[in-house]
Amino acid sequence: MRGARSAVLTVALAVLAGGLTACGSAGSGSDGGPSAAATASGGTVASPAVTSGAVAAGKAAATDPKAALAASAEVMRKAGSARYALSVPEGLEAEPGTGFANWATGPAAIEYLTDTPNAPIRVRVVGNEAYMGPTEQAAAGAGEQVFWVKTPFLMWRRPFYPQLAMAMDPVNQLTLATTGRLSAVGTESLDGAEVTHYRAVTDVAAVVGAIPDLTEEHRPHVEAALKKGGETYTLDFWLNAEQELRRFREFGANDGEARAVTVTYSAPGTAPTMTAPTRDNLRTSSDLNRFLPPSRATTGPGREAV
Repeated sequence: MRGARSAVLTVALAVLAGGLTACGSAGSGSDGGPSAAATASGGTVASPAVTSGAVAAGKAAATDPKAALAASAEVMRKAGSARYALSVPEGLEAEPGTGFANWATGPAAIEYLTDTPNAPIRVRVVGNEAYMGPTEQAAAGAGEQVFWVKTPFLMWRRPFYPQLAMAMDPVNQLTLATTGRLSAVGTESLDGAEVTHYRAVTDVAAVVGAIPDLTEEHRPHVEAALKKGGETYTLDFWLNAEQELRRFREFGANDGEARAVTVTYSAPGTAPTMTAPTRDNLRTSSDLNRFLPPSRATTGPGREAV
Protein backbone atom coordinates (compact mmCIF):
# COMPACT_ATOMS: atom_id res chain seq x y z
CA MET A 1 0.00 0.00 0.00
CA ARG A 2 1.47 3.31 -1.04
CA GLY A 3 0.29 4.94 2.17
CA ALA A 4 2.69 2.76 4.09
CA ARG A 5 5.66 4.11 2.19
CA SER A 6 6.29 7.25 4.18
CA ALA A 7 8.47 5.16 6.40
CA VAL A 8 11.06 7.26 8.13
CA LEU A 9 9.01 9.09 10.75
CA THR A 10 6.75 6.16 11.46
CA VAL A 11 9.53 4.14 13.05
CA ALA A 12 10.48 7.06 15.21
CA LEU A 13 6.96 7.73 16.42
CA ALA A 14 6.10 4.19 17.28
CA VAL A 15 7.12 4.96 20.79
CA LEU A 16 3.98 6.64 22.04
CA ALA A 17 3.20 5.25 25.47
CA GLY A 18 0.88 7.52 27.33
CA GLY A 19 0.63 10.54 25.13
CA LEU A 20 -2.18 13.03 25.58
CA THR A 21 -5.70 11.61 25.36
CA ALA A 22 -8.92 13.46 24.81
CA CYS A 23 -9.56 13.23 28.54
CA GLY A 24 -6.03 14.17 29.59
CA SER A 25 -5.08 10.64 30.64
CA ALA A 26 -1.38 9.90 30.66
CA GLY A 27 1.02 7.07 31.23
CA SER A 28 1.71 5.88 34.73
CA GLY A 29 4.91 6.92 36.46
CA SER A 30 5.05 3.47 38.02
CA ASP A 31 6.04 1.90 34.71
CA GLY A 32 8.54 4.52 33.69
CA GLY A 33 6.08 6.67 31.77
CA PRO A 34 4.70 10.20 32.04
CA SER A 35 2.79 10.93 35.23
CA ALA A 36 -0.71 12.39 35.15
CA ALA A 37 0.71 15.62 36.55
CA ALA A 38 3.12 15.88 33.66
CA THR A 39 0.28 16.04 31.14
CA ALA A 40 -2.54 17.56 33.13
CA SER A 41 -2.18 21.06 31.70
CA GLY A 42 -2.27 19.80 28.12
CA GLY A 43 -0.90 23.16 26.97
CA THR A 44 2.41 24.55 25.83
CA VAL A 45 5.04 24.89 28.54
CA ALA A 46 7.66 27.59 28.33
CA SER A 47 10.98 26.38 27.01
CA PRO A 48 14.06 26.42 29.25
CA ALA A 49 16.54 29.19 28.66
CA VAL A 50 18.67 28.79 25.58
CA THR A 51 22.31 29.75 25.86
CA SER A 52 23.13 33.11 24.33
CA GLY A 53 26.03 31.48 22.51
CA ALA A 54 23.74 29.09 20.66
CA VAL A 55 21.33 31.86 19.72
CA ALA A 56 24.17 34.05 18.51
CA ALA A 57 25.58 31.18 16.48
CA GLY A 58 22.19 30.59 14.91
CA LYS A 59 21.70 34.25 13.96
CA ALA A 60 25.15 34.40 12.48
CA ALA A 61 24.33 31.28 10.48
CA ALA A 62 21.07 32.61 9.08
CA THR A 63 22.36 32.38 5.53
CA ASP A 64 24.37 29.20 6.11
CA PRO A 65 22.07 26.15 6.38
CA LYS A 66 24.78 23.83 7.67
CA ALA A 67 25.76 26.17 10.50
CA ALA A 68 22.11 26.88 11.37
CA LEU A 69 21.23 23.18 11.61
CA ALA A 70 24.37 22.46 13.65
CA ALA A 71 23.44 25.27 16.07
CA SER A 72 19.93 23.88 16.39
CA ALA A 73 21.30 20.40 17.08
CA GLU A 74 23.20 21.83 20.04
CA VAL A 75 20.12 23.65 21.35
CA MET A 76 17.99 20.52 21.11
CA ARG A 77 20.72 18.38 22.64
CA LYS A 78 20.65 20.61 25.72
CA ALA A 79 16.84 20.56 25.82
CA GLY A 80 16.88 16.76 25.89
CA SER A 81 13.15 16.23 25.39
CA ALA A 82 9.94 17.74 24.02
CA ARG A 83 6.28 17.21 23.39
CA TYR A 84 5.28 16.53 19.81
CA ALA A 85 2.30 16.28 17.51
CA LEU A 86 2.32 13.96 14.51
CA SER A 87 0.56 15.03 11.32
CA VAL A 88 -0.11 12.35 8.71
CA PRO A 89 -1.79 12.67 5.29
CA GLU A 90 -4.97 10.66 4.89
CA GLY A 91 -4.38 7.12 3.69
CA LEU A 92 -1.06 6.46 5.39
CA GLU A 93 -0.52 3.54 7.77
CA ALA A 94 -0.01 5.84 10.75
CA GLU A 95 -2.61 8.22 12.18
CA PRO A 96 -2.27 11.74 13.60
CA GLY A 97 -1.31 11.69 17.26
CA THR A 98 0.56 13.32 20.12
CA GLY A 99 3.07 12.30 22.72
CA PHE A 100 6.49 12.83 24.25
CA ALA A 101 10.04 12.25 23.08
CA ASN A 102 13.08 12.09 25.36
CA TRP A 103 16.64 11.86 24.05
CA ALA A 104 18.54 13.30 27.04
CA THR A 105 19.85 9.98 28.30
CA GLY A 106 20.14 6.74 26.37
CA PRO A 107 18.32 5.00 25.03
CA ALA A 108 16.08 7.55 23.31
CA ALA A 109 12.38 6.99 23.87
CA ILE A 110 9.06 8.14 22.46
CA GLU A 111 5.39 7.70 23.31
CA TYR A 112 2.46 7.98 20.92
CA LEU A 113 -1.32 8.06 21.13
CA THR A 114 -3.63 8.67 18.19
CA ASP A 115 -5.93 11.68 18.20
CA THR A 116 -8.95 9.37 18.11
CA PRO A 117 -11.21 10.24 21.10
CA ASN A 118 -10.79 7.75 23.94
CA ALA A 119 -8.16 5.79 22.00
CA PRO A 120 -7.57 2.61 24.04
CA ILE A 121 -4.01 1.76 22.96
CA ARG A 122 -0.74 3.58 23.49
CA VAL A 123 2.68 2.78 22.05
CA ARG A 124 6.11 3.22 23.57
CA VAL A 125 9.46 2.79 21.85
CA VAL A 126 12.61 2.66 23.95
CA GLY A 127 15.79 2.26 21.96
CA ASN A 128 15.10 -0.55 19.50
CA GLU A 129 12.27 -2.17 21.46
CA ALA A 130 8.61 -1.31 20.94
CA TYR A 131 5.71 -1.93 23.31
CA MET A 132 1.91 -1.56 23.22
CA GLY A 133 -0.51 -1.34 26.07
CA PRO A 134 -3.89 0.03 27.14
CA THR A 135 -4.14 3.61 28.34
CA GLU A 136 -4.84 4.18 32.02
CA GLN A 137 -8.42 5.07 31.17
CA ALA A 138 -8.97 1.94 29.08
CA ALA A 139 -7.35 -0.33 31.65
CA ALA A 140 -9.40 1.12 34.49
CA GLY A 141 -12.59 0.71 32.47
CA ALA A 142 -11.80 -2.99 32.06
CA GLY A 143 -10.88 -3.42 35.72
CA GLU A 144 -7.21 -3.95 34.79
CA GLN A 145 -3.90 -2.54 35.87
CA VAL A 146 -1.76 -0.80 33.25
CA PHE A 147 0.40 -3.34 31.40
CA TRP A 148 2.53 -3.66 28.25
CA VAL A 149 3.05 -6.17 25.45
CA LYS A 150 6.36 -6.30 23.63
CA THR A 151 5.86 -6.14 19.86
CA PRO A 152 7.53 -8.87 17.78
CA PHE A 153 10.57 -8.32 15.62
CA LEU A 154 8.53 -8.45 12.42
CA MET A 155 6.94 -5.12 13.33
CA TRP A 156 10.16 -3.39 12.38
CA ARG A 157 9.48 -4.38 8.79
CA ARG A 158 6.46 -2.09 8.77
CA PRO A 159 6.98 1.61 7.97
CA PHE A 160 5.16 2.81 11.09
CA TYR A 161 7.94 1.86 13.48
CA PRO A 162 10.92 3.28 11.55
CA GLN A 163 9.09 6.57 11.14
CA LEU A 164 8.52 6.89 14.88
CA ALA A 165 12.16 6.11 15.54
CA MET A 166 13.23 9.14 13.54
CA ALA A 167 11.12 11.45 15.70
CA MET A 168 12.68 10.04 18.88
CA ASP A 169 15.85 12.09 18.59
CA PRO A 170 15.76 15.35 16.60
CA VAL A 171 19.44 15.91 17.36
CA ASN A 172 20.25 12.91 15.17
CA GLN A 173 18.09 14.25 12.35
CA LEU A 174 19.62 17.73 12.50
CA THR A 175 23.10 16.23 12.51
CA LEU A 176 22.22 13.95 9.62
CA ALA A 177 20.94 16.91 7.63
CA THR A 178 24.30 18.70 7.83
CA THR A 179 25.79 15.90 5.69
CA GLY A 180 23.13 16.14 2.98
CA ARG A 181 22.51 18.49 0.08
CA LEU A 182 21.36 21.64 1.88
CA SER A 183 19.33 24.70 0.98
CA ALA A 184 17.60 27.56 2.78
CA VAL A 185 13.94 27.61 1.70
CA GLY A 186 13.12 30.92 3.39
CA THR A 187 11.33 32.63 6.26
CA GLU A 188 7.82 31.47 7.11
CA SER A 189 5.21 31.75 9.88
CA LEU A 190 4.42 28.86 12.22
CA ASP A 191 1.73 29.28 14.87
CA GLY A 192 2.16 33.05 14.63
CA ALA A 193 5.93 33.00 15.09
CA GLU A 194 8.62 33.57 12.49
CA VAL A 195 10.65 30.50 11.58
CA THR A 196 13.33 29.73 9.03
CA HIS A 197 12.79 26.73 6.77
CA TYR A 198 15.82 24.61 5.78
CA ARG A 199 15.91 21.53 3.57
CA ALA A 200 18.31 18.59 3.22
CA VAL A 201 18.25 15.72 0.74
CA THR A 202 20.07 12.52 1.66
CA ASP A 203 20.10 8.84 0.78
CA VAL A 204 18.34 6.02 2.61
CA ALA A 205 21.55 4.57 4.09
CA ALA A 206 22.26 7.86 5.87
CA VAL A 207 18.67 8.08 7.11
CA VAL A 208 18.86 4.58 8.56
CA GLY A 209 22.20 5.42 10.20
CA ALA A 210 20.56 8.29 12.09
CA ILE A 211 17.88 6.13 13.73
CA PRO A 212 18.98 5.76 17.38
CA ASP A 213 19.92 2.40 18.88
CA LEU A 214 19.13 0.44 15.72
CA THR A 215 20.65 -3.04 15.87
CA GLU A 216 22.37 -4.80 13.00
CA GLU A 217 19.53 -7.33 13.10
CA HIS A 218 16.91 -4.64 12.56
CA ARG A 219 18.88 -2.49 10.13
CA PRO A 220 18.25 -4.38 6.84
CA HIS A 221 14.51 -4.60 7.52
CA VAL A 222 14.23 -0.91 8.36
CA GLU A 223 16.25 0.04 5.29
CA ALA A 224 14.00 -2.12 3.09
CA ALA A 225 10.90 -0.45 4.55
CA LEU A 226 12.31 3.02 3.92
CA LYS A 227 13.35 2.23 0.37
CA LYS A 228 9.69 1.74 -0.48
CA GLY A 229 9.48 5.52 -0.21
CA GLY A 230 12.47 6.08 -2.48
CA GLU A 231 16.26 5.90 -2.64
CA THR A 232 16.54 9.45 -1.31
CA TYR A 233 14.64 11.35 1.40
CA THR A 234 13.96 15.04 1.80
CA LEU A 235 14.22 16.35 5.37
CA ASP A 236 12.65 19.74 6.17
CA PHE A 237 13.38 21.71 9.34
CA TRP A 238 11.73 24.85 10.71
CA LEU A 239 13.83 26.71 13.32
CA ASN A 240 12.66 29.60 15.50
CA ALA A 241 14.71 32.62 16.62
CA GLU A 242 16.12 30.62 19.55
CA GLN A 243 17.31 27.93 17.12
CA GLU A 244 14.84 25.42 18.57
CA LEU A 245 13.50 22.87 16.11
CA ARG A 246 9.80 23.59 15.87
CA ARG A 247 8.85 21.31 13.00
CA PHE A 248 10.39 18.37 11.16
CA ARG A 249 9.08 16.76 7.98
CA GLU A 250 10.33 13.90 5.81
CA PHE A 251 9.26 12.26 2.58
CA GLY A 252 10.74 9.82 0.10
CA ALA A 253 11.42 10.63 -3.52
CA ASN A 254 8.78 8.12 -4.66
CA ASP A 255 6.09 9.51 -2.38
CA GLY A 256 6.61 13.24 -2.77
CA GLU A 257 5.73 16.14 -0.51
CA ALA A 258 2.02 15.36 -0.53
CA ARG A 259 2.76 12.12 1.34
CA ALA A 260 5.01 13.71 3.95
CA VAL A 261 4.83 12.89 7.66
CA THR A 262 5.30 15.96 9.87
CA VAL A 263 6.33 16.25 13.52
CA THR A 264 5.75 19.53 15.37
CA TYR A 265 7.73 19.92 18.59
CA SER A 266 6.75 22.08 21.56
CA ALA A 267 7.81 22.74 25.15
CA PRO A 268 11.42 21.53 24.75
CA GLY A 269 12.97 20.24 27.95
CA THR A 270 9.65 19.43 29.67
CA ALA A 271 8.87 15.83 28.67
CA PRO A 272 9.10 13.14 31.36
CA THR A 273 11.59 10.30 31.36
CA MET A 274 10.36 7.12 29.68
CA THR A 275 11.89 3.72 30.33
CA ALA A 276 11.24 0.18 29.19
CA PRO A 277 8.45 -1.58 31.10
CA THR A 278 9.59 -3.81 33.93
CA ARG A 279 9.19 -7.57 33.63
CA ASP A 280 6.29 -7.45 36.09
CA ASN A 281 4.40 -5.12 33.72
CA LEU A 282 4.80 -7.30 30.63
CA ARG A 283 2.01 -9.63 29.45
CA THR A 284 1.17 -11.72 26.41
CA SER A 285 -0.58 -10.46 23.29
CA SER A 286 -3.81 -12.24 24.20
CA ASP A 287 -4.23 -9.85 27.14
CA LEU A 288 -4.21 -6.91 24.73
CA ASN A 289 -6.74 -8.26 22.24
CA ARG A 290 -9.75 -7.06 24.20
CA PHE A 291 -8.56 -3.46 23.82
CA LEU A 292 -8.01 -3.57 20.05
CA PRO A 293 -10.90 -2.21 17.95
CA PRO A 294 -11.71 -4.95 15.38
CA SER A 295 -12.76 -2.41 12.75
CA ARG A 296 -9.32 -0.82 12.77
CA ALA A 297 -7.18 -3.93 13.00
CA THR A 298 -4.69 -2.76 10.38
CA THR A 299 -4.54 0.94 11.27
CA GLY A 300 -1.40 2.28 12.95
CA PRO A 301 0.03 -0.11 15.54
CA GLY A 302 -3.02 -2.35 15.24
CA ARG A 303 -3.73 -6.03 15.58
CA GLU A 304 -0.79 -7.01 13.38
CA ALA A 305 1.48 -5.75 16.13
CA VAL A 306 0.69 -8.51 18.58
